[in-house]
Amino acid sequence: MNLECLNDIITDNLAIHIDLTQLKSWDLNTGFTSFSLTKWVGAVSDNINLADFGLTAFDNGRMDTMWNGITITPKDNLFSMYRVGYNDVHNPTTGETSGITVTTLFDQYPMSAVTTGTSGNYFILDGGYLQGFFKLEGFNYTLLPTRYNNGITIETLVYLYPDSQGIFYMMGARAEDKYNPYFSGETISGLTTINSGNTSIIKQTFTGVTTSFDDYLNSFEAVKKIEKGFIDPRLIYRTEYMQPAASANTTNNVIAFELTQDRRLAYKYIDANGLIVTNTSPTIITATGFTMIDIVFTPTEVFQTPTELECGKQRTGKLILYINGRAVWIIKDFPEFYFKPLNTQKEKQEGVPYSISWGGGSFGLKHSWHYDYQTYVLYKGQDTAYINSNFFVQGNPLPTECDPNPSEDYLAGLSLSADSSSFIIKDKCTGIDYPLTVMRIEYTGTTGTTGTTGTTGTTGMSATTYFVKFNQPISVLSNRDYEVNLSLFNDGFFKLVDENGNPYNNKISILIYGTTDVSIINDIEYKEPLTGEDIMGLSNVGLHPFPDRQEYEWIVDGIMYYGVTGMPVASDPSFMLGYDKTIPNTNQVIQGAFVSGENAWKPMKSVFRTTENSGQQHVYVGLLIETNGTFNNNSPLFVNNFTYKAADILVQDERKNNLTIEQNFDSGFIGGIQKLRVYNNALTSPEILHNALIEAKRNPALNMKVSKGGRIIYR
Repeated sequence: MNLECLNDIITDNLAIHIDLTQLKSWDLNTGFTSFSLTKWVGAVSDNINLADFGLTAFDNGRMDTMWNGITITPKDNLFSMYRVGYNDVHNPTTGETSGITVTTLFDQYPMSAVTTGTSGNYFILDGGYLQGFFKLEGFNYTLLPTRYNNGITIETLVYLYPDSQGIFYMMGARAEDKYNPYFSGETISGLTTINSGNTSIIKQTFTGVTTSFDDYLNSFEAVKKIEKGFIDPRLIYRTEYMQPAASANTTNNVIAFELTQDRRLAYKYIDANGLIVTNTSPTIITATGFTMIDIVFTPTEVFQTPTELECGKQRTGKLILYINGRAVWIIKDFPEFYFKPLNTQKEKQEGVPYSISWGGGSFGLKHSWHYDYQTYVLYKGQDTAYINSNFFVQGNPLPTECDPNPSEDYLAGLSLSADSSSFIIKDKCTGIDYPLTVMRIEYTGTTGTTGTTGTTGTTGMSATTYFVKFNQPISVLSNRDYEVNLSLFNDGFFKLVDENGNPYNNKISILIYGTTDVSIINDIEYKEPLTGEDIMGLSNVGLHPFPDRQEYEWIVDGIMYYGVTGMPVASDPSFMLGYDKTIPNTNQVIQGAFVSGENAWKPMKSVFRTTENSGQQHVYVGLLIETNGTFNNNSPLFVNNFTYKAADILVQDERKNNLTIEQNFDSGFIGGIQKLRVYNNALTSPEILHNALIEAKRNPALNMKVSKGGRIIYR
């Protein structure tokens, strides 16, 4: 390159060029977000929907929602940087349904912009800094190579105060793997036994929040292992779930450069053993004002093929640091630094590896958040005033063939109130009885007919439907199960047969609806009486599944009950259908289970999910009461413990505090930043000096002190 003929900075192999004095790089309308003016020759950006971006971008203030993502287009091929911050989270209480509120704050990371004067715009930093990522693992998005065959040059124009100090540039992983070890509120692990012939296989299972790729929020990987001890020469494999070591994500994967308190240049990185390696320059930096700092790494050898570059062993080389075009520190046999992904699925590391911090380091997982479970109370013993304020009676809210536009108007026929005289609860310690307050639902004699709904019985009567609705919208998040539970007591509310002895169809179910699709995962409905059709519809009841045997069996407290298919067996208070051989454990319920019977508390449940990757939505929840007969007067229904739960609040995992990156790289730069250039090769000493001279000549107001010399002629 003929530098004498070049009247501008060097642009060959210039992959990133942020210049805050240029409007295309930064202006007042973009906050502190800054864009590169150039792109790497190999840059590629595709049409990508990063639905899970908030899972990691929430932690450094890039996003204020953890449950949403961003989209990337082919035009997004210029490297960009954003101001770091953190989110202040306010979770709803168990009595609220409005969802999480978030405020993004920057008070711990202050910075400001200077837009006046002759030296051009620049940012003043007092702990704040910019951060961005140049590659997405597993996606067609790369703005800078992860390994630099011909070396790398990092050139930044900063403003130094007499007391300036801190990390001014960092590259690599900005944090450890947030999901290793996993947080139990997001992923619940367990074991299940699969019987195959005479062999029992124990398999690890997971439940909880899922990503848009249906992965749980943990770092377990399926690993095939060879079984030992078999004489048969054929290989027999087993699958084990392994959790990779968390430290593997940071070793040889992050490097930072800083100005120490005594004004010396320094570097630090995490070596292959997970140890922090740091060193400081012998030279004290006396420069103040605008100062150009260059970091140049030149490898001792150049790989000849792309495969070597990707897989070749770590090289050594020469690291030189320059101040205003002059070398002030040379380190020989410096280990090559290049970068790698985290050991987890691609969507759970977006923006974490392949990161650049300018004007600071990284606070790691200090401000990271995780999902956790919370149970929300809709009704549990509140008074009549609460019931009247929070519950509403209307017809079936879902469109049907005969009622395509259902009304949300009040529907007379049911009265709702608090009842504290029908039930008592005994104190186990004192033996004293206390009244138990429950919700009372009573028929008033006015029929709430809403038209035929398809549940007409043998009498041909049109169905009567009431919806007891919790009238506050409930905030829900996608990619997780919501479980609604309540206890129901039927004191003879339904008429069971008509005048000819034919059974009515009576049913109570938990109904969830909203503007988004709702998928029911499993449920427990109340039906009285049960019919043969109900029983035959169950996939597995008792010891003899239908239709192979004309009987059904179930066991409660060691007693077996049986009967003729198609008829209810007994009015036993604990009667329930839908379990695999045993009754009591509600966790074993299968899809489409029924409870029945009177004068006993029955569990009801509905587990649902909203449309995957739809983020935050709102739904309504209530009890749908249906009959093709009539109701009895003075024979109420009672409801208590009406709740729902899900992993939809945000909490911090104390185990993620003060990890390696936070301990060693959580340092902001005190000073100013104006320009950042990253070259995909190692500039020579004359080239470094050339750029410094061009900067000084182009803007004398910078007052940069650049010495002439070498082959560069000051022009």
